[in-house]
Amino acid sequence: MKDFLVPTPKTIVELIKPAIIKRLTVEKRGQGEGKHYKPFLTVRDVPSKGRVHRRPALTHGRIVHLLSDLELSTFLLFDWDLSVTDIKEQFPLDPEKTAKISDRLGIRHPAVSGVTQVMTTDFLLDTLQNNKVVQVAISVKYSNELEDARVIEKQELERRYWESLDIQWYLFTENEVPFILIQNIKWLIPHMHSYDLNKARQIEVFNTINEAILTHPSDKVAVVMKYLDDQYEVDGGTYLSYLRHLSSVN
Repeated sequence: MKDFLVPTPKTIVELIKPAIIKRLTVEKRGQGEGKHYKPFLTVRDVPSKGRVHRRPALTHGRIVHLLSDLELSTFLLFDWDLSVTDIKEQFPLDPEKTAKISDRLGIRHPAVSGVTQVMTTDFLLDTLQNNKVVQVAISVKYSNELEDARVIEKQELERRYWESLDIQWYLFTENEVPFILIQNIKWLIPHMHSYDLNKARQIEVFNTINEAILTHPSDKVAVVMKYLDDQYEVDGGTYLSYLRHLSSVN
């Protein structure tokens, strides 16, 4: 899958801007695993239609580059998921493969001023399923963008690319993102390592709270914490006090 990162005398290479070749081969963009991965695009490389974000990931501790608020919400959702073991954002697609798919479908390949562009997928996930690592590709688009026929064409190129590699591809819009869960995650994440507990108990409490919030994504945090108090037959406010530690302990 990484063969295209080392250019050879092929027609497609001649069409790609030298700066893009440098990004792939010298800067090693789109390569690496975990905290060593380098996204093909960063917040400095492309203009954004909205706000951009750089933030550390829980999954691997690397600073990730997110090009919209919707990408941030989608990222937080998967970064919070314990079955996700790695997240690669702005992942480059092999331009030779996408060019062949483009020709076969009769869809114009993305290009700027005659220069072939390297397509990217917003997120490539490594997920643990039945003790096996399974990759999943995620494209993120606001629903109103899907009213544009050209956007649909490029999404189809992307979908066919991952299909050719036998990797599941999914399209995420704002309609697939649970708003309340994302708000809860945003509130918890900055302080999640601040429990006033020993290491073993930190892990236990975090997993318990995480599972409860995922089970009741539409409920307010205080309500979910009361569920836990009742479930574990502890004094009222016990689990809410854990959360209060999150915002009060540095």
